[in-house]
Amino acid sequence: MSYLGAADYAVLGCMLCASAAIGLYFRMSGGRQKTTQEFLMGGRAMGVFPVAFSLMATYMSAISVLGMPAETYNYGTQYLMWLLGTPMGALIAGKAFLPVFYEMNVSTAYEYLEKRFGKTTRTIASILFTVQM
Repeated sequence: MSYLGAADYAVLGCMLCASAAIGLYFRMSGGRQKTTQEFLMGGRAMGVFPVAFSLMATYMSAISVLGMPAETYNYGTQYLMWLLGTPMGALIAGKAFLPVFYEMNVSTAYEYLEKRFGKTTRTIASILFTVQM
């Protein structure tokens, strides 16, 4: 069985401290975003690609950020094949979906479904996503 060494714990500690420091800085500086739209869409002052990368970072789970290195450490690099599909998915989302969302002034797929198909469709999609999680 593999165990973490001193260097591993040092990196882990630095990452935790850096994350906490960034969070505290922006909390104490009194962030400028007042609404959800300002937070998610940058006040509509940003282009498609910055918004795309912001949303991608928002929707990345802690499981993927912490789990991928652990899987690679324990079982080898074959898990990193996942990285081949991620940039392709980001490009497809950036070129196909996000311009539509940006034009329609929506920030989630559920808002899009509601505008396009009605509130019932949005509710069903939300329930299905919750159940599959």
